[in-house]
Amino acid sequence: METELSVRYDGRKSFYGKANVRYEGDKIILRSYNTDVAYIENNKPVVKGMFSNTTLRHIKEFLKQNGFKADNWQQIEKDYSPTKEQIEAEQKEEQERANAMFKSISAIASLGDVFGKSQKESNDWKARMLKAGLQDKGLIMPEDWESLSEDEKETRLNTVIEYANKGDGEKWKFI
Repeated sequence: METELSVRYDGRKSFYGKANVRYEGDKIILRSYNTDVAYIENNKPVVKGMFSNTTLRHIKEFLKQNGFKADNWQQIEKDYSPTKEQIEAEQKEEQERANAMFKSISAIASLGDVFGKSQKESNDWKARMLKAGLQDKGLIMPEDWESLSEDEKETRLNTVIEYANKGDGEKWKFI
């Protein structure tokens, strides 16, 4: 569940929906301008890095509301910067989420082999599903896509599906 961060300690009347708090199990996460910038887990706050002055106001408010000291950026950085282990754990979690997403897209695209009554229909399905799932993640269809043979399209699409199924995001960007 996500709720707007209320103002208790800051001089402003509102953060106008730019700062939100969500709860994931025992973890409380602060989202500022659509970016997760801080969280509290096991009663330990973690601030992910240097941000704008407005986001710093959000972070200060979030920390103070949860009983933590938040005087200035230097103090916050010193006391609440993530440890190397926290950074690595977060990167691993993000990679696992990305891999799961790639595998889901791969599975849906593979259904083209089931739904397509012809090689062209199968290729069209796969291309649509890959575009829908991966285009904003770096997938670039070649300019000459429509002039390729159906066999060449199938080879390229199946290669992308294979890489996406492995979670290998760097290899599928160009088909």
